[in-house]
Amino acid sequence: MTHAERSADTRRRLLEAAAEVFAEDGFRTATIERICRRAHANIAAAHYHFGGKAGLYAAVFEYAEQQREPLQTDDGGAAPPAERLRAYVTAFLSRLLDPHRPAWMARLLARELIEPTPALDRLVRRRMRANHGQLADIIRELIGPAASDATVRFCTISVIAQCVFYRNSAAIITRLYPEVAPSRDLQRIADHVTHFSLAAIRDLAKASGRNGKRHE
Repeated sequence: MTHAERSADTRRRLLEAAAEVFAEDGFRTATIERICRRAHANIAAAHYHFGGKAGLYAAVFEYAEQQREPLQTDDGGAAPPAERLRAYVTAFLSRLLDPHRPAWMARLLARELIEPTPALDRLVRRRMRANHGQLADIIRELIGPAASDATVRFCTISVIAQCVFYRNSAAIITRLYPEVAPSRDLQRIADHVTHFSLAAIRDLAKASGRNGKRHE
């Protein structure tokens, strides 16, 4: 193995160990020493590759993004908006409920939601804002031009919240409803979230149209 290959291998081991330790302990409690022990690397290597704990933490989030494909659901607007909504919901749930997704990803994000760091700001700016914007465009097209920004915003949040619930509360769901297994029933859940959301959005569209006529 060449020096470059050994260096790359050390960096990868540090990232994988750090991902697990940060997910278990959180950024503030985790230590470089524990990460290096798990990675079978020395502290000097961690400082050489990442400059310290903060740099390593930021690199873990970049590493997590590299493990996930971008949320590809938009066909450029060729399909009807209802079909694009279904595609978005299905793709988003597929990512959330993927049984092969490393467990540390969900735990790491959960810790960020409890104790946010600049890493969450970067994640929102680089990935989440674009994903929410894509969904908001679909919802605005479904409701129509009379929809207010606030209405579109809350509808976007509502669709996302339904999907995220099946990931974050899977342990509760399977205990309340043993016949429902989120990772196994992905398509059925996607169909329900889509139908439920479309019914609400179309009702809002009708109300928006009525209100618009009153002001004409």
